[in-house]
Amino acid sequence: MKKAILFALLVSTVTVSPLAAIGGIGLQLGQGAFTVASSQDTNSFATLTTGEFSNPISFGGFLYLDLFSDFSLEAELQLTASEYDFEFKNTNFPAVTYQGYWGGASTYITVRKEIFGLGIPFLGGGNLFVGGGYNMHTFAPLADLSLVESLMGDLTDDPSFSEDELVDFIKENKIDKTGFHVQAGFQFKLLMIDTFVYYRHSFGEFEDIIGEESFGSLNFRLGLGI
Repeated sequence: MKKAILFALLVSTVTVSPLAAIGGIGLQLGQGAFTVASSQDTNSFATLTTGEFSNPISFGGFLYLDLFSDFSLEAELQLTASEYDFEFKNTNFPAVTYQGYWGGASTYITVRKEIFGLGIPFLGGGNLFVGGGYNMHTFAPLADLSLVESLMGDLTDDPSFSEDELVDFIKENKIDKTGFHVQAGFQFKLLMIDTFVYYRHSFGEFEDIIGEESFGSLNFRLGLGI
């Protein structure tokens, strides 16, 4: 009798822990699925050419709450970064190549809906989901002649700005954007471990940032049920 009671308590503890969670929290790792093409900015005194870069890496955190049986509300904060080269030349000096930095901080607010669930007795389960919502971004500007002129003063001189000055300029000239997104993927729970793999596509006026109106990303999350 005692063994039966102990077994029942153990089973109830194992099964309630993952299923009674009201949400989850954890870390997110992603990779952008887009390419920023090379570009050239020129006038009668100088030319600046930026190099192509693609698929930037992002890192951040997430929190979600299960509102109803099939719906969840989630918030995600991520930082994105990439390096690129840009070349500056003018009428008096040969071309010089520098390293630039592009990136940004993004916030995603999403309503997620389960469309198909799969349970694993005593351990957890998984589900396919879709979702959509609102996003906010702060991006760094790409290098152009106005940037170089702000740091040098005279485009006919030999360039002499430092990477620290470049970083300061980017911070002071950040670009704010908003948009909306859709996403789809798979969630898997094992006891209190919570994992996601999903694709997200964001829409907005991003042409002056990446040259496209929208961009995609592939994401992985690892967290804990709460």
